[in-house]
Amino acid sequence: MKFTTTLVAAFVAVAAALTPADISKDPSGNPIAKPGLNELVPVGETYTITWEPTTPGKVSILLLRGPSNNVVPIETLADSIENDGTYDWTPSTSLEGDTTGYGLQIIVEGTGQYQYSTQFGIKNDKPVEPSGAYDVDPVPSATATASPSKSLVPIATSTFTICDCTETPAPTGGVPSTVVQPTAAPTLPSYAATPTPPAFEGAAGRKGAAFGGIVVAAAAAIFAF
Repeated sequence: MKFTTTLVAAFVAVAAALTPADISKDPSGNPIAKPGLNELVPVGETYTITWEPTTPGKVSILLLRGPSNNVVPIETLADSIENDGTYDWTPSTSLEGDTTGYGLQIIVEGTGQYQYSTQFGIKNDKPVEPSGAYDVDPVPSATATASPSKSLVPIATSTFTICDCTETPAPTGGVPSTVVQPTAAPTLPSYAATPTPPAFEGAAGRKGAAFGGIVVAAAAAIFAF
């Protein structure tokens, strides 16, 4: 996004300063006179920053943003310029208008000695566009396209009922009102008993049978007379 690109570029510009501020020491020298406390600096117009030069060599000027106890650099206004006590600055129209929350830092190149200004504001009557609002390509709205009509074909459907039955379902067919009872007991066919053959007795058995036959024959002869 444009805002992100601008912010990254600002940090790159800040990093381009030859000497970082030596924050291990307290600020000293080069006291800044303008902008003064709560002064409103208009955007898009040339404004002269002034300070009292107390150190030899060159200095860099950074624009700061944030509360006095937690300011961060957002832009390098001047990099390695002569320490002559003045610098003409034209604030960017992209700066957010605020009555306070801005500051300056002057850093002495080579030593890291630094000084802060008091908090001042930026006057910007134009509303700042939201970040990314102007670099997002518009998305074309989708155009509805009529689809060709289609004939609907009915589909046969079946309904199934599943239940947890606890009783045996009754048959759906009709039950006859009269049950035909048989008028007589069924007749079973008779079977002649199968004669049991005499046990096999060997030769003695055969002799007994022959003797019995003789006795029967004699008795028959007696009864004949």
